[in-house]
Order: sequence, then C-alpha cells, then structure tokens
Amino acid sequence: MSTEPVYDFDCLFERYRKRVYIYLLKVVKSPFSAEEITQEIFIKLWLYRDKLSEINNIDGFVFKMVRNQALNHLRKVAYNDRLLKEILAFAAPEQNNIDEKIIAADYQLLVQQALDCLSPQRRLVYELSRKKGLNYEEIASQLNLSRNTVKNHIVSALKHIHSYLNKNGISIAVLLLFLR
Repeated sequence: MSTEPVYDFDCLFERYRKRVYIYLLKVVKSPFSAEEITQEIFIKLWLYRDKLSEINNIDGFVFKMVRNQALNHLRKVAYNDRLLKEILAFAAPEQNNIDEKIIAADYQLLVQQALDCLSPQRRLVYELSRKKGLNYEEIASQLNLSRNTVKNHIVSALKHIHSYLNKNGISIAVLLLFLR
C-alpha cells in the first residue's frame, strides 16, 4: 500500500479495518479481543482525526498503534493469568477443604444448640426423622403418637432451628451449602 496521506476518516477506516483486524487476530489469537482492539484503535483515530493530515506515513502510524495496542493487550492477559495462578495457589483446595470443614463444624454446633433448646419429645422426633431417616408413620408407631403430632413436632422443630440460625446471622441457604 502506498503511504499517501489519508485525510478522510471513512476512507481510513475502509482502508485499514480488515488489515488491522487480521493482524490482531494473528497476534492475540482471539476474534473477540481482535475486534475489541480494532474498535479501540479506530476510536483513537477518530479522536485524532483532525491531526491525521499532519501525519506523513499513515500506514506506519496506524500499524504502530496496532502493535502498541496488541502488546498492551498481551501484557494485560499475561498479568491476569499470573494473578489468577497466584490466587489459585493462595486458595489451595486443601486449605479450602479445611476451612469448609471448620465452618461446617461451626454450623453443626449451631444446629445442635438450636436442638438443645427443644423439648425432649420434639428433639427426639426431629432426630428420628433427620438423623435416623424414619418417616412420620414409623416415628408415630415407635413413640405411640399420631402421624399429625409427629408432623407438627417436625414443623415446629424446623421453624425453631430456622429462627435460631437467623438470630445468629446464618441463612438456611448458606447452611445448606456447608452441610451437604
């Protein structure tokens, strides 16, 4: 291509858009990033459109911008990759498992404290249901209670646990994540 001055932005855009994009695609290896950088370059050129007539070698000027933007992008990607690796190394899975176990133990302690506040009968019904896995009929038969009474005990126990945890700043959703 010739290095004749280009004063018209539309002409400049049409002349360089594809070449800039193809060059960037080869360098950054991402169509999305290449398109994004191409747009950034032409936005900068638009902002300096009044001074384009002063540039003797527009081809050199445009591709120097392209090279600089590509290098900036690659530096940013490399920095983000390093940062991500550091974060992952810092938050190693072994540590996460230990932390999760400690948090889960704390949450289980809170649930146990909530259960300790229940009447012995209600706590027994809850434990037979949740810890032993018995259904309402089996609990009713074992404790000589009606099925409806068992259901009421379970509902009341769950409401109490929910209320107790809320008072201690724990939402049920968070609790379920740690007590899977």
